Amino acid sequence: MGRPKKYRVLSASSAPGSQFENTNRRKFMPQFLIDSRNIQGNTTTLTGNEAKHLIKVLRYKKGDRVFLSDGQYQYVSVIESLSGKTVNLKLLDRKLLQKAAPSPILGISLLKHDHLELVLQKGVELGVGEFILFISERTIPHYHESATPKKLARFEKIAMEAAKQSGMITPPKIDPVISFEALVKNFDGFSGVMLAWEEEKESSFNTVFQTLDPTKLLLIIGPEGGFTKEEVALAEKNGAKIVTLGRQILRAETAAITTLALCQYELGNL
Repeated sequence: MGRPKKYRVLSASSAPGSQFENTNRRKFMPQFLIDSRNIQGNTTTLTGNEAKHLIKVLRYKKGDRVFLSDGQYQYVSVIESLSGKTVNLKLLDRKLLQKAAPSPILGISLLKHDHLELVLQKGVELGVGEFILFISERTIPHYHESATPKKLARFEKIAMEAAKQSGMITPPKIDPVISFEALVKNFDGFSGVMLAWEEEKESSFNTVFQTLDPTKLLLIIGPEGGFTKEEVALAEKNGAKIVTLGRQILRAETAAITTLALCQYELGNL
């Protein structure tokens, strides 16, 4: 037997005739995230929930093609065999991924009902890779400590599903819930901090954004009842820039999605 055929290394723009141009068997092809350490030669394996999602939900079969990413390369692969918990894939081609500008980090208060889940989903679709959840004075859902791991597991599942759907190249991170005061103490770890507040009337998002270093930018959105004046003063004292999102009063989840979209546009990521 001869040596197995190796996949080719392509540029960020797929070469004509590459396997990336030959993936039209399905109108929609989600991307699955893999660890490069799990690649053996020109093969890799999906297991657990990823395999279950591909087999049971997406109904993929032997011979179907699957997009993969390890954060550095995007791969097109073909399913060689599958069972209920394991999918074995052969890598056909890979291309080096273009690096986008660093995405912002979203600090957001816990929100009631499924509003936070919406923010996580749309935030990942907009390219956000990290979320910091916090509790402030007017936060409504104060989850009991014993329920936090269960909630975080659900949040992580929602974020991972959005990552696969949107083609995100690295797994999104959701940090454990902290207090607003604890978040403020960590402002020094960011290149800039912007806090959206409905009572701010002068400083627009775009104007303030131009004055900040965007390499590790933290965007902060408060709870349904907004931040108290004392919380805003505390954030400002510790270096946060307070901004307005316009004349309209936005719901917390709308404000979060709007802020992220504005930031990603300014960064050139949209």
